[in-house]
Amino acid sequence: MTGIITRTMATTMTKMSIALMLALSTSSVYAAQDNAYHHEAEIGFLDSSGEADGLVNANYRYYFKAVEQADKPYALAGFFHQGSTVAARYVTTDVEDLYNISGEYVFDSKWFIGAEVSRLNIEEDNYSSSPDSFTTYSANLGYFFTDHSALTLNYSRMSESESSSFASATYNSEGYKSNDLDVFSLNYEHFIPLQSTAGVMLTGAFSYSDQKFTSNDLSSSVDNLGQVTIRDSKIDMGYSIYNLAINADWYINNAWSVGANVEQRYLDTSYNFSGTSFDNQGDNDQTDTYTGINTRYFWRFADVFSAKFALEHSYFNGEYDNDSQTSFSVGINARF
Repeated sequence: MTGIITRTMATTMTKMSIALMLALSTSSVYAAQDNAYHHEAEIGFLDSSGEADGLVNANYRYYFKAVEQADKPYALAGFFHQGSTVAARYVTTDVEDLYNISGEYVFDSKWFIGAEVSRLNIEEDNYSSSPDSFTTYSANLGYFFTDHSALTLNYSRMSESESSSFASATYNSEGYKSNDLDVFSLNYEHFIPLQSTAGVMLTGAFSYSDQKFTSNDLSSSVDNLGQVTIRDSKIDMGYSIYNLAINADWYINNAWSVGANVEQRYLDTSYNFSGTSFDNQGDNDQTDTYTGINTRYFWRFADVFSAKFALEHSYFNGEYDNDSQTSFSVGINARF
């Protein structure tokens, strides 16, 4: 997969420029019909200047009532739809695989409820100190205030544990690990139509995450002289994370948008490392800021098929580290 999606940033910039010029030059020759659709399928590739080699993303969504995509930003057709859906998604990288299924039901009163299950599998060699798979369950409740705005409350829960044991004539061991995560989030989305351009999409989100990791290892061994050695070690880690994010995407027309985002994260960490002959505990906190800019293009080159391009640059400003990253993604979208 690395050979398919890894490229230099100079090459990706050139590819994007060529694709956008081709889209603009051919749009006047052939105009795709913006027909209503029930099915939406997509496959995409993302390449980043960061340490990761990139990812492949595939997803499918079914809308129970037809989605109208004419006279509105193509990327937001699902948001304006305000109807019930079911969806499935698969994402893969060199070290991870994500499987996801979700569904949402919208009542006539404009209230909606949803549920989601995600399974993340990680290569054990890269993460030997933690379980190699995680299952997350989510539920959400929301309300469409207008045709252009929605408020959503979401709760997610992940809980994984594993135990191990070994016994022989001279050595015995028992181990236990657990990882529990609870996430509460509140999201508000609002689209503002404009006269000269398509409009601006504003999104605000606040979330609170509480994660606890515990590891306990107990062993006993007997040497040749019959002496017994007992080792007992325990790790307790707690993370409380507060996130506040604001995103703004300006749709110059129904196909092209430019955007910016800012996110601030406050992390409070507590730890307790204890063993047979040592004990170390404490806590620390830090505040990190993420900012980014992006541009996206949704090229409707056929009645059913479209090409999607995105170029993003993000900057991380943390208390202990600074970093920046540029990513490029391209995908093929089918609506029918």
